[in-house]
Formats: sequence, structure tokens, C-alpha cells
Amino acid sequence: MFSKLNINFRYILFLSFILFTTSCADDETKEEIEPQEEEVPLKIMPLGNSITQGGEVNPSYRYELWKMLVDAGVKFEFVGSMDTNWFREAPNTEQGADVASPVIGEVYKEQTFTNKHEGHWGWTTTDLLNGYENPTPYKRDKGKLSDWLKGYTPDVVLMHLGTNDMIHSKTTSGTVSRIEQIIGQLRADNENVAILLAKITPIPSTYANVDSTQHFVSLLPALATRLSTQKSPIIVVDINTGYNPATLTYDSLHPNTAGEKFIAKRWYDAIRANEETLHNLAAQRHRKESGK
Repeated sequence: MFSKLNINFRYILFLSFILFTTSCADDETKEEIEPQEEEVPLKIMPLGNSITQGGEVNPSYRYELWKMLVDAGVKFEFVGSMDTNWFREAPNTEQGADVASPVIGEVYKEQTFTNKHEGHWGWTTTDLLNGYENPTPYKRDKGKLSDWLKGYTPDVVLMHLGTNDMIHSKTTSGTVSRIEQIIGQLRADNENVAILLAKITPIPSTYANVDSTQHFVSLLPALATRLSTQKSPIIVVDINTGYNPATLTYDSLHPNTAGEKFIAKRWYDAIRANEETLHNLAAQRHRKESGK
């Protein structure tokens, strides 16, 4: 009886060894067939006008957002044809001039701020689609969106558009229509682009009709719902509610440091809330570009 038990025990040990080695081989084969993909950095394009571009003193929300994303360990880079800010009262110029950002090249936690963006001071949605109507010899007046997109492909667009349309008394319906065209151009460049669409910051009555601005803002969620797809989501980001021009701007329109942090935090929260989706879309873009 003891001998029989001993044989059975040896047989069980033998079976266990076979199962263990087979399991290891299967795991190794699975790893060879399905290697773990490294997370693709998000290419983020800030798209807008002066509030996006920033000036000679205030670098814009991009700088504060950059630090927030670096702190969070998000893999990303800003993209755009511009790396300058705007000095509207630059001496010996008629309309101002491009200047270096006050923080360009700053190193933070081993990352360098490049100041890449697509913020164009004074531009309307029409200008973005067709080019600046009355160009000057300055870089900010060159090209249009379809031209700039030849130089890079964004995964995420931080779209803060409509401010200058409202200042120049453009119709709300016309502005919404042009934003739809802009989204179409972005999707033609990358069918997996994610659009973070801002409810723009409030515009005081000294600059634009307040009712028209708020009506425009109210139309954006319906636009997002109508155009959003799983392949290319449109996510509304409310930068309007709670934004007080009296305390968050230096001239009732352009953000001061506190305003830049306010705007940056709204973008940051939206990116973090949708981070997995954004990285998955970026991975799809990367696979198509690499042919995998």
C-alpha cells in the first residue's frame, strides 16, 4: 500500500511539472505575440487667438498647463507652427510684433518648455480658415490652419475660438458654422483627433455684446453632441462658468497669472478625465503612421 501511494505521489509531481512548464511556455509565447506597447506621447495643439498666444509679460495658460501635466507624469508635447508671443505695443511697429515668451526654454523636472502653439492674436475663425485678411510683415499673419497642419499632426486640440468673432460682431450661427469647418480640417489631418472645445471666457460689454457672447457659448454643447464620434470625440470644456474678468484679467479680456491658472486647470481636468481615451486615439494615429 505504501509503495502504491509513493508511486502516485511521484506521478502527481510529474504532472505538476509538465503543467508548470507548459504554462510558462504559453506565457512566453503570449508575450512574444502580444508585446506591451509603450504609451504614445500626446501631441497637444493649443488653438485660439490672443488668450491662447499670450503676450510679452503673461505667457498664457499653456505654461501653467505644461507644469500641471509634467507634475502628473502625462506623456505629451505641445505642437504648433508658433513659438512666439505677441507684444501689441512694441516700439517702432504699427501693430505690434512677435516676441519670445518670457518662459520659453525653461526647464522643469527635466522637461523643457518649447512654447509651441497655434494661438494667433486678433484672428477670427474666418482668418484661421482663409488666412489673415490684412497681413503685415509679421509671423503671426502668415498662413492658415490647413497650411500649418502640414507640419504636424495633433492628437488633442485645445480649441478656444470665437472671442474675436464676437468682438467683431460676427453672427453666432456663422461662427459655429466656421468652427465646424475647422473641426473638419482637423479631422482631415487626423481622423482620430480629439477636440476639447472651450466655452470661451466671458467678454465684457466694453469689447462685445454680452448677450451674443453667451448665446454663442450656449450653442457649443449641441455642436459637440452633433459632431462627436467615438473615433473623434468632441469634449466641451467649461472655461466660462466662474471666470471673473474683474479679477482674472489684466485688461478685462486677457488673463493675468491667476486667470492663466484658472484656464489651465479647466484644460488639465478635462485631459486627465479622458486620458485613457486620448492615449488610445494617439496610439491609433501612431500605428497608422508607422504602418503597424
